[in-house]
Amino acid sequence: MTAHNLLTDPLISWRDRSRRRARATLPEVLTKLAAGELLDFPAAQAHQLDPWCMFLTQLAAIVLHRSGRRDPGFSESEWRSAILDLTNGSHEPWCLLVEDLSKAAFFQPPVPEGSLEKWKQADHPDDIDVLVTAKGHDVKPSRIAATDTEAWCFALATLQTMEGYSGGAGGYNGIARMKGGYGSRPRVGNAPDLTLASRFSRDVNVLLESWQSVVDRCGLSEAGVSIVWTLPWDGTSSLEREQLTPCFIEICRRVRLVASPLGLRSFYRTSKSRRCVALDKTGDVGDPWIPIEKSDRGALTIGERGFHYALLTRVLLEEDFELAATQVVRPEDTDPLLILASAMARGQGKTEGLHTRTVPIPTQVRRRLGRPDTRAALGVRARSNVQDADRMRKNVLFPALKQLALGEKTVPDNFDQRVNDIFFDELFGTIDSGDQQAQRDWQRRLHELARAELQRVIDRCCLPSGRWYHSVSNAEGMFSGCLKTHFPTLAESISGDQRADGDLYDQ
Repeated sequence: MTAHNLLTDPLISWRDRSRRRARATLPEVLTKLAAGELLDFPAAQAHQLDPWCMFLTQLAAIVLHRSGRRDPGFSESEWRSAILDLTNGSHEPWCLLVEDLSKAAFFQPPVPEGSLEKWKQADHPDDIDVLVTAKGHDVKPSRIAATDTEAWCFALATLQTMEGYSGGAGGYNGIARMKGGYGSRPRVGNAPDLTLASRFSRDVNVLLESWQSVVDRCGLSEAGVSIVWTLPWDGTSSLEREQLTPCFIEICRRVRLVASPLGLRSFYRTSKSRRCVALDKTGDVGDPWIPIEKSDRGALTIGERGFHYALLTRVLLEEDFELAATQVVRPEDTDPLLILASAMARGQGKTEGLHTRTVPIPTQVRRRLGRPDTRAALGVRARSNVQDADRMRKNVLFPALKQLALGEKTVPDNFDQRVNDIFFDELFGTIDSGDQQAQRDWQRRLHELARAELQRVIDRCCLPSGRWYHSVSNAEGMFSGCLKTHFPTLAESISGDQRADGDLYDQ
């Protein structure tokens, strides 16, 4: 018996641009995306949206490449027929429930041993998701009904394409598109706007155009496997690069759904080997959304600080990383252009937040990013700005804040977050200025932020009244003295402005 066929049953809810909600089959979803009609997937949780959209994009690129077409404007019936061709006409790989364990189900590989005996069980879709919810602090576990077939779709796609090593007793291996078991699979790329449809259309074209270069650079095969879950997996075998095609849609866990009195129930088991490219831990398998670090060929990994300006500077503007295919500025890109970045940060036995960032790219900056020489020059300026921000906080603001500390505990500051909020706006805003003028403007901006942060801490610090004046005077004096030591030109410029204004005091 089979049930819940994504090719024929309207399992996926979606909203159009008028925010009207409907349900669609998988082929119809692709049709709506390609036509620009689809606005979002209201049932997808925040951390599931990118995995689901990347799956749709990879599937569309694979179908178009196999059919020799570039335009994703298929009808629903054309999409259905083309998707079925990927599985030799079999519907089972697109069904959530397939009782015959020798056949594939949606994101569920066939089970060669023919039995689920000794497999562990989970009764809710969120029980197999990538979020670590065992402690139930922010997101409660086991809250989604087992009858929610759409939630099972999103949970399976997220688990199989985003999960890493889960620790514990071992045997829960992760995906190939990740540097190490505790890495992450980020999604970084340019987009004309924030809509899913626009990004889908651009990314599909990028995947098709970069297909051959991925074959050549990563050692993948034109005739390789594209839908990995269609192959039987005993938990010990692994597919190597030459057995996989570009854009391959991978899996990392042995999972099967079965019918239960409450709806669906998942069975899962450990594996001895990673399903794809088991011996390579770099994560460099041609993913179009992942920048690759040149020093070790490792995929970009996001930590708890997310897309911090210092990291994003290295990824976007310096030469430390090879740009992801979707990051490359294309001649047909129009204004405005956005850099969109997102990732679920992972740690040992925990998740460290879903991090997203949007950076608008002005017209003049977009043109410079498209040329290696001017992009490198902008990278030099950005690196200098990062160093100035670090110096302002460590050598000017922090010594001043220590004067307000109670014992060894320094009052927390938000300087770094303030810099993070304005970094790229300030950088791109000085694109037409000379290097010296741009540096002076940036250092003045840093001084304003640091001075404002010091004042904020002064206003909120809890000091005994007898120490307050002395401590505040020491803090302000330390701030001014450190500024003169570490930013002498800036300090002299500020002092000159104050003298011109008739102010005899160091503000």
